[in-house]
Amino acid sequence: MKISRMSLGQMLKEKGIITEEQLGSALEHQRKLSIRLGEALTEMGFVNPEDIIGSLAEQFDFQVVNPMTISIPKDVINSVPKDIAKKHNIIPIAKQNGLLVVAISDPLDISTLEDLRFTLNTNIECVLATKNNIADAIKKYYAKEREVSFDGFLDGFKLIETDTDKTYDYTKVADKEAEAPIVKLVTHLIDEAVKVRASDIHIEPLSNKIRIRYRIDGVCQEMHSIEKHVQEPLISRIKILSNIDITEKRKPQDGRISSEVDERPVDIRVSTIPSTCGESIVMRILEKSTMLMKLKNLNFDEHDYNNFKSALKKPNGIIMVTGPTGSGKSTTLYAALNELNRLEQKIITVEDPIEYNIFGINQCQVNEMVGLTFPNILRSALRQDPNIIVIGEIRDVETAEIAISSSLTGHLVLSTLHTNDAPSAITRLTDMGIKSFLISSSIQAILAQRLVRVICPKCKIPYKIKEEILTTPGLNNIDFKDTEFYHGKGCEYCNKTGYRGRTSIFELMCISPELRDAIYKKVTTNELRKIAHSNGMRTLMEDGLRLVRANITTLEEVMRVSMQTE
Repeated sequence: MKISRMSLGQMLKEKGIITEEQLGSALEHQRKLSIRLGEALTEMGFVNPEDIIGSLAEQFDFQVVNPMTISIPKDVINSVPKDIAKKHNIIPIAKQNGLLVVAISDPLDISTLEDLRFTLNTNIECVLATKNNIADAIKKYYAKEREVSFDGFLDGFKLIETDTDKTYDYTKVADKEAEAPIVKLVTHLIDEAVKVRASDIHIEPLSNKIRIRYRIDGVCQEMHSIEKHVQEPLISRIKILSNIDITEKRKPQDGRISSEVDERPVDIRVSTIPSTCGESIVMRILEKSTMLMKLKNLNFDEHDYNNFKSALKKPNGIIMVTGPTGSGKSTTLYAALNELNRLEQKIITVEDPIEYNIFGINQCQVNEMVGLTFPNILRSALRQDPNIIVIGEIRDVETAEIAISSSLTGHLVLSTLHTNDAPSAITRLTDMGIKSFLISSSIQAILAQRLVRVICPKCKIPYKIKEEILTTPGLNNIDFKDTEFYHGKGCEYCNKTGYRGRTSIFELMCISPELRDAIYKKVTTNELRKIAHSNGMRTLMEDGLRLVRANITTLEEVMRVSMQTE
C-alpha cells in the first residue's frame, strides 16, 4: 500500500513556520534555480535549517542529531575517507549491529546513499543533521591537528630591514618575499576572530607596539601584541583588501572585505581613523547566519512579540529600533524585513552600508561621493510606489522629515536611531527640529534594545548574590525572595569569562492615544516614560530580570547594560 506523506511546504505552513505567500515565493525561487524547496526557503530567510531538518525527519521518520554535540569515535571517522565525507557532505557518527550510521542533510538524495553503500561496501543507516552542522563536524574530525604559534606568523618580518629611512612597497603582489608574512598574519587574524565569535577586530597602534583586541560577546579582550615595525605593512595590507586608498593617512576611510572562513562567507566592514601613533583600524565581522534571523528567534517576551508583530502589520506610520552601536538594531531590522517580505509588498531599503542582500527586496546603497545621500535616495524611492521603506539610520533632520512625510502619506517606514531608551527617541526627534504634532501622528512603535551575555552552559552553577547588589537603587524595590541566581564559574568553553553568546533584552513603547497626546504637548522624557510604563511598557531592566529569573543571564550583566537608562 502506498504511504501518503504531507509535503514539506504544507507541513511547514500548518506548523505556522511559513505563510502561504512565503511558500509561493519559495516555490517560484525553487523553479528558477532547480533546487530543493528546503534550500529555497532557507536562502530566502523564511525558515531556519533546523526547521527544515525537523520537518523532514517527521516526514520520513528519521532521527535528528547534531554531530557537533556528540563524541564520535576515531575508528568510526576512519571508516569514511575525508574526500567522500566532503564530497557528499556526510559524517559517520556510529557503528551498531553491523550498520554504519551516517548523518545526512537530504533524505531524498537516493543516489548519494547508493554511492556510499557501493563505495564503502557496507550497510548504511541514516540520521538527519543540518548542512552546517555536518560541515562543521567534518572540519572538526578530519582537520589535521596543527598548532601554530602566533609569533610564527611574524618570523618573516625578522628578515625585513626596519631602517626608518628605507620604504618598502608591500602592495606589490610580485614581491612575494615581503608579502607572504603579512598575508598570513591578516588571514590568521580574521580566521581566529571568526572562530572565537568576535564581532570586531581592533588594531590599535600605541607608542611602542600594536595592540590587537577582539570584541567577544560585547567585551574587548586583548589577544595579541605586535612589534611596532609591523604597523605599516599590516595597515597597508588591510587597506588593499578593503579597497581603501593606502596613500591617504590624514582622514578617516571606510571599506569592505569579503572573506571566507571554514567555507563560510564572511563580510567585514573596515573603518580607519588617524590617531597620534598611526592609523587605528576596526574590522566589524558580519556573518549572514546571525543577521538573517527570524523575529520569533530574537527572544522577545510573548507580550512584546505580539505587539511588535501587530505594529509591523500597520499600513503606515514609523517603527523605530533604537540603541547604541552594537546593540543588535540591524539584526532586529532584518528580522522584521523577513517578516514583511511578501509577494504583494514592494519594499525599498536605503542603507549605509548594505549589510546583507535579501531576496525580493530593493536595497539601495548610500554613496555621498556621487550625491546618493539618504534624503536624495528617499525622494527617488517614493516615486517607485513602495509599500514599505526601510531607512538604515535617521541621522539628520532632512532624513527624519522625509521619513515622517512618507509615513503620513500611506507608507510603513522602519528605521533605527541612536538613543538610550524608547521614550528618549521622541526627545531626539524633537531636538532635531521635528514638530511635535508630526511626531505624535506618525510614530507607531519604538523598540529599544540591548545585548546581554548568556551564562555559559558548561560551567553554570547556582551562587549567592551579594546583598549590596540587591539593595542598589533601582533594584531595592524588587522582590527576589524566590529567585535562585546562577552564574558561570569560568571554563575553557567560555574562555574563563563565565559567559558564552549574547541575547537581546527589549523595551517596546507602542504609541497609545494617551502617549500621542503627551507627545503633542511636549512633555518631558521622564513623563513619557511614566505614561508608557502605566500603559504596559516593560523597561530594559524589567525585561532583563525576566532572563535572570529564567537563569539565562546574570543580574550583574543586566545591570551593566541597562541601569544607565533607568
